[in-house]
Amino acid sequence: MNEQLSQDLADIGRLLYEKRLTIASGGNMSVRAGNSMLITPSGVCKGMLSGRDMIEIDISSGEIIGKGKPSIETPFHLGIYRSRPDVNAVIHCHPVSCTVLAIQKKDLRTNLTPESLMILGKDVPMIPYDTPGSDGLAEKLIATMGPSKACLMQNHGALVVGKDLMDAFFRMETLEYIATLQLKCGEVPGLPEDEIERVLAMSK
Repeated sequence: MNEQLSQDLADIGRLLYEKRLTIASGGNMSVRAGNSMLITPSGVCKGMLSGRDMIEIDISSGEIIGKGKPSIETPFHLGIYRSRPDVNAVIHCHPVSCTVLAIQKKDLRTNLTPESLMILGKDVPMIPYDTPGSDGLAEKLIATMGPSKACLMQNHGALVVGKDLMDAFFRMETLEYIATLQLKCGEVPGLPEDEIERVLAMSK
């Protein structure tokens, strides 16, 4: 197991917990490590993890390498790594504002600020509800999310991907910030379409 990536995963879990982006044992995170992924264990507070707690899983076969009980959401983490070679980290948690929008079935609006467009892109899909940990949820997530950088999950929470763990962490933090702005601002106009395209071009 890659000890540095395992410790990085524990450090990101602590950051998410300290910033109240996840609570108790909620959420799960993973990172690509060659042909394997390292993922957080099931039922453990993300603010209390150590690098030794992480579980290694072969991405192709889905077999656990070593010991431990991985997150129940392992199926969609594996699905993302198999279908998205550009993704090296996945973070799923239940930040309050994102989850409010997900329960209300309201799309998150990245057109409120240029920064959100740069970090999250134009589209943040809403994934239809399915039982946590189920193959059905994994299938819906892969099919609906496509190449997007982030998504909301109906009645569940939020998910982001990144080129590395810190990239994914910044996206989750930004996602929750924009969700909070949206809830506070109410129905307001966003940036005009020509400015949206200009900002997206800058971000590339």
